[in-house]
Amino acid sequence: MVDIIDKDLIEPELDLYSKEDIIKHLAFLMDKKNRLKNVSEYIKSVIDRENLTNTYVGYGVGIPHGKTDAVNVPTLAFAKIKNPVIWGEEEDLANLIFMIAVPEKSSSNEHLKILAALSRKLMDEEFKEKLLVTNSKDNLIKILNEVFE
Repeated sequence: MVDIIDKDLIEPELDLYSKEDIIKHLAFLMDKKNRLKNVSEYIKSVIDRENLTNTYVGYGVGIPHGKTDAVNVPTLAFAKIKNPVIWGEEEDLANLIFMIAVPEKSSSNEHLKILAALSRKLMDEEFKEKLLVTNSKDNLIKILNEVFE
């Protein structure tokens, strides 16, 4: 599952100010890497999911995701936000965003496996701290690949 992410899907210092802009930006990164069939449809699925239940998981982390036919292959994009943005309720400020894309036809629990692996790793304070202090894409990809080892 290590090829779920690559360096071009990482934004170490993203300077955007809204959840929707961040979702769109990460989706366009996925699209540039041919991970999506239809970027607009994928963005809509992620935003619809956010409107249903926001994906703020606490501790400055948001995990927006979409499972749709608009996705070619399971993908994870990551962004560190320069200035935390409201991700759920007004007090839910996120600065670490992990966006997941999974094809509708993939194994029914593919996105759950990715979410579970991420959630386990995010409980590790050292892992989060490494993400927060590192701005090199090369180092961030190494850290993120630990999730799927």
